[in-house]
Amino acid sequence: MATDFFQQQDSARRKTFQLVVYFVLAILILIALVYVLLVALSMYGTHEPVSWWQPELLLLAAPGVGIVVGGASAFKVAQLGSGGQAVALMLGGKEVPGTTTDARQKRLLNVVEEMALAAGVPVPPVYLLEEPGINAFAAGYAPGDAVVAVSQGCLNYLTRDELQGVVAHEFSHILNGDMRLNIRLIGLIFGIMALSIIGRSLMFASRGRSSGRQDSHGGLVLVGLGVFVLGLVGAFFGRLIMAAVSRQREYLADTSAVQFTRNPDGIGGALKKIGGLAEGSRIENPQAAEAGHMFFANAFAGKGLAGLLATHPPLVDRIRRLNPQFDGQFPEVRPVGVDQEELEGPRPSRVPPFAGAPTLPALPQVPVPVLGFADEAASRVGHVDPEVMSYAQSLHDAMPDALRVAAQEPFSARALVYALLLDPRADLRELQLTRLKAGVEPRDFAETLRLVAPAQALPDTHRLPLLDLALPALRQMSPQQHRAFRAQVEVLMVADQRLSLFEYTLRCVLHRHLDAQFLLHRQTRPVHRSPQKLAHPVATVLALLAWEGQPEPDQASRAFDTGMRSHIGGDHTHRLPPREECSLAEFDAALQTLNQSVPAIKRRIVAACAGCILANQQLTVREAELLRAICDTLDCPLPPLGVVEAEGRTTALQPRGL
Repeated sequence: MATDFFQQQDSARRKTFQLVVYFVLAILILIALVYVLLVALSMYGTHEPVSWWQPELLLLAAPGVGIVVGGASAFKVAQLGSGGQAVALMLGGKEVPGTTTDARQKRLLNVVEEMALAAGVPVPPVYLLEEPGINAFAAGYAPGDAVVAVSQGCLNYLTRDELQGVVAHEFSHILNGDMRLNIRLIGLIFGIMALSIIGRSLMFASRGRSSGRQDSHGGLVLVGLGVFVLGLVGAFFGRLIMAAVSRQREYLADTSAVQFTRNPDGIGGALKKIGGLAEGSRIENPQAAEAGHMFFANAFAGKGLAGLLATHPPLVDRIRRLNPQFDGQFPEVRPVGVDQEELEGPRPSRVPPFAGAPTLPALPQVPVPVLGFADEAASRVGHVDPEVMSYAQSLHDAMPDALRVAAQEPFSARALVYALLLDPRADLRELQLTRLKAGVEPRDFAETLRLVAPAQALPDTHRLPLLDLALPALRQMSPQQHRAFRAQVEVLMVADQRLSLFEYTLRCVLHRHLDAQFLLHRQTRPVHRSPQKLAHPVATVLALLAWEGQPEPDQASRAFDTGMRSHIGGDHTHRLPPREECSLAEFDAALQTLNQSVPAIKRRIVAACAGCILANQQLTVREAELLRAICDTLDCPLPPLGVVEAEGRTTALQPRGL
C-alpha cells in the first residue's frame, strides 16, 4: 500500500509532540532524582533526623536540572543549525565531490542523483563515513538542505541494487518528514545525556581530590558518584526515547524503499549482508551515541545494548517483513566490484518505461497521457513510483555529457545556469551576453560560451532536472561567490524587462535552496489550519495559473473557479481578477503565506493548483515547471508528471515588484 506524503508529515508532527512529552517526563524524573540526591547529601555527616520534604532543595533541583538539560539541548540545536551538513561533519563525514574518479563513489553519486530526480527534490550533497560497517543516514531540516551519508562498508560490500535500496530507504526519511524530527531528537537527547558527562567529570575529579585526604573529601566522592549515577539514568532515558520514536519509522522506510524500486531484494540484500558482516552496521565515531536513531541500521549493534534500548528493529524482523520466507541465515559477505557499464549506462530496467514521461533523446517514442484528476497530482507528492524511478534513470543517462560534467563543479555549474538563462532569440541573447561579460570574470564568460550550444539544444523537460543535478556544486560556492552569482542571475533574467515562466521557476528553485544555506533562512512553523482563511492567497496563486494556462478570459475564469472549488468546496465569492492585476510579487507573497499551512491544507492547495492547470485537460512543460515550483515552495516534492507540449505556448510575465 502506498504511503501518503501528507499523512506522514502529520505523523512526523505528532511524533514531535510525543518526543516533547517524553522529554518533559524524563526531566521530571531527573528533577526528582536530583532532589533525592540533595536530601541524601543533607543527611551526610549529621546524626539529627532530617525531613525528606525540603521545598528549598526542590527549588534548587528543578531550575538546576532545567538549566543544565535545557542549556545543553539549546547548544546542540544551535550547533546543528545549518542542517544536514552539520550532522554529517559531526559524524566525521567527508563530502564526495561530483568530479570524483573513484568507481564506487561515482556509482553512489549516480544512484543518489537518479533517486532525487525521481522524487522531484534537489540532489542532496553526499558524504562518506570512513566506517567499515554497512550503514547510512539522511539528515536535514527539509528536502532542500538534506544530505545523504553512507559508510565505506556500503561501497565495499553492496551491489548497485542493494545500494539503491539503502538510498531509497534514506530518501523515504527525507520525504516523510523524519529528518527534522531526528535533528530535534539529537538536541533533546544531548541535553538529557549532559548529566552523564557532568557526572563522569565530577566523579573522576572527586577521586583525584580524595586520594590524599579520604575523610575530608568523602562528600565530594558521594557527589561525584551520585551525579554520575544520575547521568546513567539520563543516558537510559535518552536511549529509551530514541527507541520509542525511531523504530516504527524504520519499518515505514523499508516499505517505502520497496515501493520506490519494486525490488525487495535490494534493501533485503543489504540487511542480510549487515547480519553476515563481522563489523555489521557498527559506527565507531563517538558522536554516534547522539545520533544512533538516524542511521539505516543499529549503529551500536554488538555493543551489549538491551533490546528495549535498540534504536532499530531486529534485522531478522525487518528482513521477514520484506521476505516472509527468510530462514534467518545470513550469507558470507565479500567485497563487490563495479563494472564500467554500471557507471555509463544505459542500464536494463526491471520496470516498463514511464508512460507519463515526455520523449527523451535517443529513447523510444512513448505515448504521453495527461493527468486525469487534480487529486492525482496531490497523491503523487512525495511518492516515487517504480515507473518514475525508471524514467529518472533514463533521464539521467540521456543528459548530454558536457552539461552533466559541468553540473559537478562550482565554477562550471555557475556558467551552466547562465547558459540556461540565455534567450533563444539572437538579439536578446546578445544583450544578455554583453551584460554577462561586463559582470563576471573572463573565464566565467568563456565557460558560459562553451555551454551555450548544448544548453540551447536541451529539451524543456531536462532543464529543471539539470538544475537539480547542479545544486550540490552550487552549494560549494563561497558566500561572496553566491552574492555575485545571485546578482548576475537577476541581471540575465530581467535583461528584457520581462520574466519568462522558466526564468521565474529557476529563480524560485535557486533562491529557495541556496538562500537557505547562504542566508540562513529559518524554517517556518505551520500556523494555518483553515482553508477558508487562506482563500485570498490561494486565489492570488490560482489567478496567475489560470491566465498562464488559459489565454481566453472565459476559459481562464472556468479554470480559476475549478481550482477554488477544489480548495474551498461548493460556492465561493472570489472572482478572477484581470490579467494586468496579477503580479509575481503578490504571487510570491501568497506562496510564502501558504507555506505556513499544516499538511492537510497543503494537500488542498496542491489539488487546487493542479485542478486549475488541468481545467483544459492538458499539461504543458511550462505548466508542469510552475506546478513544481509551487510544490517546492510548499515543501511538497513533486515527481515528474506527464506532459503535453503545446506549440507556440510561450508566455512572459511582468516582474513587477521583484
